[in-house]
Amino acid sequence: MTRSPTLPPALEQYRRPGPARFRLYAGLYAMLVLTAVLGGKKRGDRNRDDLGTLGTLQRSSFARIMFMDIGAVSTLGALYLLLSGRTPLRYPAAVASLFAGSFALIPGLAYEDWVALKGEKTPSDEQTIRVQ
Repeated sequence: MTRSPTLPPALEQYRRPGPARFRLYAGLYAMLVLTAVLGGKKRGDRNRDDLGTLGTLQRSSFARIMFMDIGAVSTLGALYLLLSGRTPLRYPAAVASLFAGSFALIPGLAYEDWVALKGEKTPSDEQTIRVQ
């Protein structure tokens, strides 16, 4: 059996499903929604020189790399959810996160933790038990 590395006490609370992880998911999702709802509004004349998304991507290699990084992180998150998840919901949540990013990934991860915290047996758990 491999032993998990020791984490600082402040981070140890995030190792397993629990209230700390649910607060983290809720905070991340709230900021995501607030940014999506409030972040796109024009603010008077200050945005006249704004390049917009396309202009920024055309002029800035850093912006292009960050845009590609978003796709890479969404793909890694989907793969993590697919491989570590135990409920049937992991499949649609992983696919949806490739298109909707964190809007699908965060609820998918939160649901997996919620089921694990409740201690429910899932079809994947029963299959794993039979294989061992």
